[in-house]
Amino acid sequence: VSTNVSLLLSGVLAITTLAVTQTFKVQLAESKGMTILGGGVASLFFMFLLTAIGNLEDILMGKGFELQLIPEVAFSLVLSMVVAGSIHRVSITCCVIFSLVILYFMNSISQKTYGVSEAAPVKVEKKKRR
Repeated sequence: VSTNVSLLLSGVLAITTLAVTQTFKVQLAESKGMTILGGGVASLFFMFLLTAIGNLEDILMGKGFELQLIPEVAFSLVLSMVVAGSIHRVSITCCVIFSLVILYFMNSISQKTYGVSEAAPVKVEKKKRR
């Protein structure tokens, strides 16, 4: 899938997920299980938002631009916590836990797909004393 199509799909899915959480926030706050589900839905919002931001940066900054922890990931996590907070306080905690799990798997898939450029180890030779 091209970057433009991925941006469009992830943006639409993020907006749809946001709309679903706001539409059903009364039902999501009714029981313990539903508040956990609300945190799970908010973590899906995190995944879609992070994917959309990454695709947008890829289009604007060029290929090979990587998402960083502080601006992009933190912004997406805080925004998804706000969405979860509009449901219930417990949903915030569940959202953070689920989002970190999703982030771990997104990172591992990215490393398998694109590889990691590691520097070759430097071989240090000791000088012989005479």
